[in-house]
Amino acid sequence: MELIAILLSSITALFSLTGVVVDKNVEAAVLSQIDRAEQLQVRVDNAPVHQIINGKINKLRIAGRGMWVTKNLRIDSLEVETDPLAVNLKAVQEDGQNPRTSSLQQPIQAGIKLKFNEADLNNFLKSPDSIARLQKMTTSTLGSAGNSLNKDYQITNPEIKFIGNGRLAIRAELKDPASAEKLAVKLETGINVIGGKKFELVAPAATVGDTLVPPFILSGLTTGISERLNVDILEQRGVTARILQFKVDPQSLELAVFIRSIGTK
Repeated sequence: MELIAILLSSITALFSLTGVVVDKNVEAAVLSQIDRAEQLQVRVDNAPVHQIINGKINKLRIAGRGMWVTKNLRIDSLEVETDPLAVNLKAVQEDGQNPRTSSLQQPIQAGIKLKFNEADLNNFLKSPDSIARLQKMTTSTLGSAGNSLNKDYQITNPEIKFIGNGRLAIRAELKDPASAEKLAVKLETGINVIGGKKFELVAPAATVGDTLVPPFILSGLTTGISERLNVDILEQRGVTARILQFKVDPQSLELAVFIRSIGTK
């Protein structure tokens, strides 16, 4: 959702009546929404030029490298390309720095391509917020099936490894706060995209210590993960999305998504 907010903010800057260099206005808007960027390029295609006076442009392109969405999450590369855009200039002026979807005269439609590397994702996974979310997700996903494990176990040292051929491995340690004993856990799985809407784990295998996780526990875990990794949840915020590509090789993880934001609410 952060990327969608960046896109909406960028559109607001496009039609700033005080700006002279439109590309620079959009670039400034993007940078104001993230922690920092190592490289960022913005291009606004508008022919004829006078269309912008009426709140219309043909296409917006944003390309970045080393995009730090937060202080812990870095995107190796980002590409955004929109369809034609039309904005209610009066509504934009009234909203100022807090644009609403009601400012749009037609839905935003855009393609987004993301590429991550292992080091960046591992840095993100090891952050306190990520570990807390992972702990909560694992507990709720396992449900009663996880009662065989001490509920006080804490997840530490999470790590992801890109194997290639659409497969990846996630490793972590379960730490018992009472004894400081640690137990290694590992999940290796392939990932497919189903209907452009959700991710499905393919041929998963998991171990806790040297013990293979029983199929009934693994089934609950994989089903829970698939339910959470579903882009339909974005519809609650007026956005529809479709996953166009998901690729994992030993060097990177790549994701391409098409989004459509409702123009009026």
